[in-house]
Amino acid sequence: MKRVAVIGLGNPFRKDDGIGIKILDYIKLKKNILSGGIEIIDGGTGGMNLLHLITKFDLVFIIDAVNFNKKIGEIEIFDAKNLKSVKPFITQSTHCADFLNIIELSKKLGQVPDKIFIIGIHPGDTSFGNTISSELEKNIPVYLEKIFKKINKEISNLTDELSG
Repeated sequence: MKRVAVIGLGNPFRKDDGIGIKILDYIKLKKNILSGGIEIIDGGTGGMNLLHLITKFDLVFIIDAVNFNKKIGEIEIFDAKNLKSVKPFITQSTHCADFLNIIELSKKLGQVPDKIFIIGIHPGDTSFGNTISSELEKNIPVYLEKIFKKINKEISNLTDELSG
């Protein structure tokens, strides 16, 4: 059986930067919508501890605030193997720059998951505070729908690969 993780990143004391953690809390409440056997992990603000986390999994979804020069509150899902083409945008995240380095290091160690997806939500206000902006807050149901759909699709693909 392939191992799957959903990892939320963010600093909940930097307003919209905490969206990855906030979304993770909702996912924990609605975990029954997802296919079984998924680990839900609070990755905090990232760092090298993520290297040890991701190497245990075959399929990883990272949820984080990512500034990709879109409208506040927009969501994008990036396949990690395509990150080089969007790297200038992604490195504006307070976590993804570190996370991209962690992916590269895991590749060098030969311990990279088969697939990694970055689910980025464009933040508005990342100043100090513990609330999410209204633009992000009102879109949480939309984010959850897209995230659940993507996760279930990728798990279904894994299941098909294992049985075929």
